Amino acid sequence: MVEIPSWVVLNFFTSFLLILLLMFQNKTSRLQKGRKYSAILTCTLILLISESIGRVGENNPDNLLFLARIGYFLIFILDPVDILFAVNYVDCWMDEGNSKPRRMFKEAFRAFAIANGVLVTLSSLLGLRWFFYFENGIYYRGSFFIVRALLVMLFIILLLVYTVVFRKDFLSEYKNMILVLPFFALLGAIGQVFFYNMDTTYAGISLGCLVLFFFFQSNDVNIDYLSGVLNRRGIDIKLDDMIKNSQSSGKNFGAIMMDLDNFKTINDTLGHEEGDRAIKYMADILTNSFDKDTAIGRFGGDEFFVITDNISKDDLDKIIAEVREKLAHIRDKRGWNKNVDVSCGYSIYVSSSNMTREQFADILDSLMYIEKEDHHKDQ
Repeated sequence: MVEIPSWVVLNFFTSFLLILLLMFQNKTSRLQKGRKYSAILTCTLILLISESIGRVGENNPDNLLFLARIGYFLIFILDPVDILFAVNYVDCWMDEGNSKPRRMFKEAFRAFAIANGVLVTLSSLLGLRWFFYFENGIYYRGSFFIVRALLVMLFIILLLVYTVVFRKDFLSEYKNMILVLPFFALLGAIGQVFFYNMDTTYAGISLGCLVLFFFFQSNDVNIDYLSGVLNRRGIDIKLDDMIKNSQSSGKNFGAIMMDLDNFKTINDTLGHEEGDRAIKYMADILTNSFDKDTAIGRFGGDEFFVITDNISKDDLDKIIAEVREKLAHIRDKRGWNKNVDVSCGYSIYVSSSNMTREQFADILDSLMYIEKEDHHKDQ
């Protein structure tokens, strides 16, 4: 009877879990936070695969030692990158408060990841034996292995500290569950000390991602199930947070209410399935047209809402023109009615105005319908 090593079992099931999460994640969210979540999953999966091929090469040094060199090189390069992706993901659930100290914290993570990549590459290319090396087919730890390992552990701990220190900046509904990722990552790193024959660090990160998937990514009550962007509730929460931050900091922001003109003709002539596709296309267009810090949501039906730090009306005019151009391209390609277009109402929220969310939204809605009426007159 063949005995399967414990690391094979753990890596197989952890990789399988990550692949499933990636498959389901791509169907649930077009938000920036969804992309950052996918980055953690992808990087962790690459690390697991690298660790597996590294072990295979180490166990078969006569023929496959090159696999060990490749696998362990990737692990030493990407370990801090995985932590950096986790920092970026945690940060995307925060509001605009304390952005300067948080940015400094993230830059420290980024600097460590870059420095690590440069040093590991130099050590490998020049045979400096700083972190790991092979001699007579046997793997050895380099002179700076322990220093680097302690730094990686420190940064995992700092990820948890970062989450706790800036906990008050999290959007109100995410304060508790967001701790799951750094907590499980730390448990996995600690477990690595006791289970040297298994890489529990990646298993810990994967378990944290699984919990987050059920609580946030696939079941977030603030995400619209059809388009994958924020729903009306999510937009209301984001708009409240932006107004609160604007009134306390004096920083203005812009918002756009957008409606698909003649959307009904798509349903009537091509069916409701094509109408659903139109909603998804519109969500994709908006997501790809604005920067990563822009909040995009489906306000209801065929209406969309955009909240952006870009407060230049000229810039907003330019982006809206790009949105219209992209929509026209899809319209012609899909055979939609030639009058399918967008009507927009946009304005700048001025901190000194002290407007409520409802008052500001009503202004945008009124401006949108003025443009909508103008479009109908021209048809």
